Amino acid sequence: MKANIVVKFIAVFSTAAFLATGCATDQQGQGGEFGYKKTTIGAVSGGAIGAGIGALAGGKSHRGRNAAIGGLSGAVVGGAVGLYMDKQAAKLKQQMPEAEVVRDGDKVYVALPSGILFDLGKDALKPAARDSLAKAATTLRTSETNIIIEGHTDSTGNNSINQPLSERRARNVMNFLASNGVPASRMTAVGYGSSRPAVPNDTEANRALNRRVQLEISPNERLKAQEGKGTGTGNN
Repeated sequence: MKANIVVKFIAVFSTAAFLATGCATDQQGQGGEFGYKKTTIGAVSGGAIGAGIGALAGGKSHRGRNAAIGGLSGAVVGGAVGLYMDKQAAKLKQQMPEAEVVRDGDKVYVALPSGILFDLGKDALKPAARDSLAKAATTLRTSETNIIIEGHTDSTGNNSINQPLSERRARNVMNFLASNGVPASRMTAVGYGSSRPAVPNDTEANRALNRRVQLEISPNERLKAQEGKGTGTGNN
């Protein structure tokens, strides 16, 4: 169903998009399932063309190898905000190749499986995870966005253990990003325990997907105001 929508969208707008600015290209020069598509046609009048082919191609049905993102709307947003968030998604995917990165509406979602971040049942960040998050911080610390850092667990075990564990993991990710220059005033950490699974907890593979830390990245008020004024947003 979603694939048909994407095909129809591209069929209707491909000619106009070509005339406006040329075709969309892969921002990192990578094709295949995990290349994040950059649209070169954001900020076109009316917003229909600039809604972000990348957002559609990387929408609800787009799944990475190691992570799952639940609750996507499938919405697309064009204009300056859409283009800005496309760039944010592309940079983060390049810096965190092990993560699933999806642009949905005016937000970017990044999901990292907890097995990459933490040892089982622990909340201390692994060295490799620290390296990956430090790279992502170079983008996040200068971006005009707000970040909600969510900790999630699977349904195994008692929630009296899962809930505080998810909170500590989210808080530790937030504190690490803050130590690498991301302003704490732009971040919020929250733990959901097992209450918000991305997929059913019916197999071990699915439970592994649900054990994750997820970032919800949204444009701040300044960026939204620039959109209203038709002001460019730079290269961040």
